[in-house]
Order: sequence, then C-alpha cells, then structure tokens
Amino acid sequence: MLSALLLAAGVGAAFPSAGVYRYTATMSGENIGSWSVNVTQDASHAQIDENSNASVMGLQVSATASLVLGPDLDPLRYTGTYHTPMQSPNVSIDVTANEATASGAMTSQPRHLTLAAGTNHFVVVEPGLLAGLFALPAQLAAWKETTVTWITPATAQAQTLRVGTPPSSSRPSDVPASDALLSVEHPIAVTIWYDPATLVPDEIGVPSQNAVLRRQR
Repeated sequence: MLSALLLAAGVGAAFPSAGVYRYTATMSGENIGSWSVNVTQDASHAQIDENSNASVMGLQVSATASLVLGPDLDPLRYTGTYHTPMQSPNVSIDVTANEATASGAMTSQPRHLTLAAGTNHFVVVEPGLLAGLFALPAQLAAWKETTVTWITPATAQAQTLRVGTPPSSSRPSDVPASDALLSVEHPIAVTIWYDPATLVPDEIGVPSQNAVLRRQR
C-alpha cells in the first residue's frame, strides 16, 4: 500500500507535471530555434529530457540532455551531447549530497567538485540550454534557498548561484498576470517568469545576450 501511494504521489517535492513543454527562442528579437523538455516522474525521481535546435550567427547547433533529480529535487545525474559544426562533445555530471564528479567538454580528466561555502545544494545548469533552468524555480521553492552551487557541465566548473532582487522592469506583455518572477543575480543575470501553481517557466530571459525563451501553448 505504501509503495502504491508513493508511486501515485511521484517525487516528494512539488514539481511540474509530467508532459512535454515546448519553447521558442529569440535573440535580439530574431527567432533562432526551438527547445523542448519532456518531464517524467516515478516514486523516487523526476527526469527532464531536453532537445534543442538553433541557428546562432549562421551556425547550426543542437543538443540533447537528460537531468535526473531525486525526491527532494537535488540533481543526481546529468548527461548531454552537444552538436556544433566543429565537434560533438559528451558531458556528464554525477552528484551526491556534498560533492560531484564532472566530465566536461573542455576537460581531459573528470573533476571533483564540492559545495561552495554557505550553500547546501547543487544545481546543474548549462548556459544556452533549458533543462536546468526549467527545474530551478521548483528546486529553490522546495529548498527555500536563495544561494546554491551551480555546476556548468561543459566547463566542469562550480560557482555560486545567487538569487537577487527582481528588477523593476515591467512584466512582459506575453507573460500571464499571475506569474511569479525568479531573478538570478550571479554568476549571470537570468530572469525566469513561472506559474507559481505549476512551477512551469513561461519565459526565461538572459538580458546580456538579448535572448528569450518563450513557452508555446
């Protein structure tokens, strides 16, 4: 009976429902490609499988990635394959409570990473990809944290992610009035407008790149 209840409940912390979520991307107002994530859950894991395709400055790039989270939404494993005209590197991150092993596109040997001072959780976010940012509102809500250790898979590096005060800029016209705003201050400014009831991001912006990901309904 207990196992059946756990299976029905899925992971222990609130997380977006199972399903496929699709996004389009623009840079400086021009469409550059599409991203999608497929969310699946069982009694002990949530998994995000990502596919992305884009044309950036005339170069065709694509990626597949998979992010597996535990029942408390801590990352357990990330794998990715990134395709550019020049190379197709594979990356992987294996995470435990206090340390991670990262094999990145720019490293010859695996790196062992530890939690940054003053943080209690890892997140795995690949700049330019969606899976880690898609999970971030649910993770921070579950942990009630504003500072975590961000692992970048491609570089196999860890640094502190810090949530800042939301900017005073107005709500984008295409963002629902009920959406909440998560504003990442460091190491790069990112704004995530998300539905506080479902924890699904509706719009993700990177001001320094004039880049925006918008959910398609």
